[in-house]
Amino acid sequence: MIRTPRDQDRALLAAYREGLGLAAIAVVGAPAGAHIVAGAAGAEKSAAAAPAEEIAPVRWWCRHPADAARIAAAAMRRLRRKADAGVEADAAADFSLACAAVRDAANRFAIVLQSDAALTEEAMGVVARVEAELEKQRQAGGLKAVNAAYRRYRLETAGRGERALRYDRWMLKYKENLVRQIALTLRQI
Repeated sequence: MIRTPRDQDRALLAAYREGLGLAAIAVVGAPAGAHIVAGAAGAEKSAAAAPAEEIAPVRWWCRHPADAARIAAAAMRRLRRKADAGVEADAAADFSLACAAVRDAANRFAIVLQSDAALTEEAMGVVARVEAELEKQRQAGGLKAVNAAYRRYRLETAGRGERALRYDRWMLKYKENLVRQIALTLRQI
C-alpha cells in the first residue's frame, strides 16, 4: 500500500533524497509550452512553485546531477526540433511529448530514472521503519539518551540566549538526521 506523505513527512522525504544525493528532472507544463528543469535534491522546489495555470510537474530522480542535466538538455533539444519542424501541439500533448523525451533521453544514455512516486514509496517505507523503531524504543524506555540530548540542546540554546525548538520539532529534526543517515548508507551500497 502506498502511503502518501503527511506534512511532517515531507521534511523526512527531502532528507531521504538528500541522503541519497539524487538529482531531479522535472517536466513543467504551461500554456506557453512544457519545459524541463534539472538539479540536485532541493532544486525541485522551483518546479513545484510553478504558477497556478501550469500543469503539475512530473519528476524523476537519478544518481548524478550531471546525468540529470544531460537528460534535460537532450530532451529540450528534442522538443525544440519538433517545434522547429512545425509540430503543433496543445499544452497537454506538449507536456506528454516532454515526458516521453525525458524517458527516451535516459534510455539513450543508459541512465536509470526513478519516478517520484516510487521514490516516495521507498522513502515512506524507511520513515515508517524509523518511526516504528522509535516507538518501540519509547515503550521500552530506550529513548533516555535522546531525551538527555534534547535537555542538553535546550540548556545550550538558553545559555546562548536563543529560543529552543519545541520537543516535537526537535524530534522531527532528529528523525530527519536518522533518515538522511540511512539513505546515505543505502547510497554507498
